[in-house]
Amino acid sequence: MSVYMKNPLRSKDLDLLSSQVSYRQVERLADKLSEIKGVEQKTTSAQARMLKHGKMTTFAIELRVGDKPFFVKLFDKVLDGRPPSILQPHVVPRKQWGLKFWSPTREAVVVLRLAFRQPEGITRFNAIRLNRFIRENQEALRFKLVRAIIKQWGIEGWVEKNLVDLYNRNKIRILNDRKIAQGIERKIGGQ
Repeated sequence: MSVYMKNPLRSKDLDLLSSQVSYRQVERLADKLSEIKGVEQKTTSAQARMLKHGKMTTFAIELRVGDKPFFVKLFDKVLDGRPPSILQPHVVPRKQWGLKFWSPTREAVVVLRLAFRQPEGITRFNAIRLNRFIRENQEALRFKLVRAIIKQWGIEGWVEKNLVDLYNRNKIRILNDRKIAQGIERKIGGQ
């Protein structure tokens, strides 16, 4: 989200996606990062989970930057265990902070943030961040495309459940949720 915002969100982690990463590579990356002045490596780990569409492995590097914790996380799959290629039509090259990289489009960022896994779903904190992102990018966001991506990925029920649960738990709505999930007003009580 930060690559599309005037003031990047303060974050304690960096999420990366690659289906071609191994634990050995993660350990080498951790060693390289710890060579940076003020960066100390604490741990590396790997966690595999079986999800609806397959096994997903998450690699994590725990660092201390200055005296603050910072995590680099590498995922080999997205959503519920799908290959990263699902994102291919929805990524664009970006140049930010002196780096060149590929990033999800604004619309894909919204969809990925709406599709946090249950049981946690969209937390209050993540809803506030997503609303800030939507507010800042209002003019550039194409909500029709957000809906199309949700449908293409077959996660309409998942996103709807997250929106309803978020409202029921926290009385928070995602900005323009009616453009994202048609009929959502009826499902959250017309609020």
